[in-house]
Amino acid sequence: MQIMKNEKGFLQLGFILVFLILIVAVSYIFYLYGKGEISFSEILPKVQTSQTPQATATPQLVDDEVLIKKAVYEKTGLTEENTDVTVSKIEGNFAKGGIKEKVAVGGAYFIAAKVSGNWIVVYDGQSTPTCVQLDNFQFPISLAPQCMTTSGKVIDR
Repeated sequence: MQIMKNEKGFLQLGFILVFLILIVAVSYIFYLYGKGEISFSEILPKVQTSQTPQATATPQLVDDEVLIKKAVYEKTGLTEENTDVTVSKIEGNFAKGGIKEKVAVGGAYFIAAKVSGNWIVVYDGQSTPTCVQLDNFQFPISLAPQCMTTSGKVIDR
């Protein structure tokens, strides 16, 4: 029994010694840190962090079709809720399409031109655009093959 007590005491003494050495070592590190002779980045292991890509705001490009429809709604005073606007053809800076009010019978068509990055409705209605309207924008014949003269006569372009 006496031997067991000595072994327990020896173990306790060993733990106390290890604990005291640890306290002295940590105290010494803090002492050196306080004097500016050492920094924690030198002591602690460097942890590799992965660079996660940051989300950046990118300008959203708006589809020409959306911009054309907006121009039609602005020109006609109609709204998206009560009107269907379809863009049937876009050729470079020129477009054409249809306008149909949801509660009305029939419809109309429009032609539009892109000027300085903005879509402008050149004509909307059920008739034929004037030759002056088309000539002012150099509208292609493929999108508007006919026009109305100042005397009211419809001609092929």
